[in-house]
Amino acid sequence: MNINPYIFRGYDLRGEVNKDLNPEIVLHLGKVYGTYLKRRGIGKALIGRDCRATSPEYSKKIIAGLNWAGIDTIDIGMNLIGAFYWGQYYLDCRGGVYVSASHNPAQYNGFKFANNFSETMVSDGMQDLRKMAEKDDYEQGEKAGSNAEQDIRQVYFDDLLKRLPLGKKFKVVIDASCATAGLIAPELLRQAGCEVVENLCQIDPTFPLGTPDPTESYIAERLKNKVIDSEADIGFSYDGDGDRIGIVDEKGNIIWNDVLVAIFSIAVLVNHPGATIMYNTLCSKVVPETILKHGGNPFMWRTGHSYLKKKNQEVGAAFIGELSGHFFFSADFYNHDDGLYSTLRLLRYLSETNQLLSRVVEALPKYISSPEVKVGSPDELKVDLMKKISEKLYQDFPQAQVIDDERAGDGVRLDMEDSMFVIRYSQNGPYLTIKFEAKTESKYNELKKYINDLLHSYKEIDWSFGVNIESLK
Repeated sequence: MNINPYIFRGYDLRGEVNKDLNPEIVLHLGKVYGTYLKRRGIGKALIGRDCRATSPEYSKKIIAGLNWAGIDTIDIGMNLIGAFYWGQYYLDCRGGVYVSASHNPAQYNGFKFANNFSETMVSDGMQDLRKMAEKDDYEQGEKAGSNAEQDIRQVYFDDLLKRLPLGKKFKVVIDASCATAGLIAPELLRQAGCEVVENLCQIDPTFPLGTPDPTESYIAERLKNKVIDSEADIGFSYDGDGDRIGIVDEKGNIIWNDVLVAIFSIAVLVNHPGATIMYNTLCSKVVPETILKHGGNPFMWRTGHSYLKKKNQEVGAAFIGELSGHFFFSADFYNHDDGLYSTLRLLRYLSETNQLLSRVVEALPKYISSPEVKVGSPDELKVDLMKKISEKLYQDFPQAQVIDDERAGDGVRLDMEDSMFVIRYSQNGPYLTIKFEAKTESKYNELKKYINDLLHSYKEIDWSFGVNIESLK
């Protein structure tokens, strides 16, 4: 079958509905993935989905394809992806498909394909799947697989609440951007004893106020205003499938997620002294400085939650965190990201230490830091463009520590004594990602101007698309 090869990305599949994806293509993918599982001795798969308009139909087509290939399926319906990963253990399913395009706009959908507990296919595995799909390389099972439906939400809630009971009642704002978390996160927090203020928690798959992405500045500002107006203790936002979070403290301060990586590192190192903490290339210098101060071993690795999970099989980090809001409490939970576990884990830490979030942040090293900035660049151009940018950075910053090996993965990180910045191309879509910070405002503004001028010098940049571009002005 003729399928757009660019929808097979670094750690999942994402494409536009009725352009890259349709029911026929999804059924085809189900047959291919079912064959992939069969050839690896896996006979059962878990199916979950988000709230996107096409997700119910695509779930049914994926199930039909898997059953055709002889794979038994268990459909847990609409849930956040943390429940999907957790359900793999609870229902003993090494295989599985979660239907979602995460933080992509409403016209997109996609799939995460599991190949083990807490593990999804990445890079080579996704390309193997692409080749199978292009060659119609699938086999009908000798016996059709069966499908069962099972509601696991409450038993999943019960496990989280048992692991992370709260000793304090919090007033919490939840902003779900009309996505899946709006149906689920408030109920869990009420069961945890919290007073919950809901904001945009009604489900609307058109995402009328924009894509659910906690790294977006306008979402953080919206959450900030609601926290202040509600006089809440804390605010949480979520992405489309609920594996990532964003937070605002009780004063309305927006806390970018690399700062939260540092906070979680402190909490984890209390129970796991001397442990390795893994963080991605986009994170602030505050992260390794905090880890070292609290007796941990900082380990930086390439951006992409699936890459981090895979690397942790070798590194054995107690905790992994990303700027984007993926957090893995591998020593205490499972080696996957779960936005609801992260939510309760932060509240648990604040409860145990009897601290306000603003006070915790005040104790950390200080940097003036940009949000995660994204600028458009077509998939077929972004890789070569990154090579050009890398060469330019070497020329312009001869004194910097340049990280462009496998730790950087898809780009370059430059570390200076008082600042750092990262430019990389995304595995998720047609864009570059930028992050920069400095100790002083003058240095911050100097970096901002340099990066803005640099990017405007390349015709491969598409300025019609972007996230937090105003941070470059």
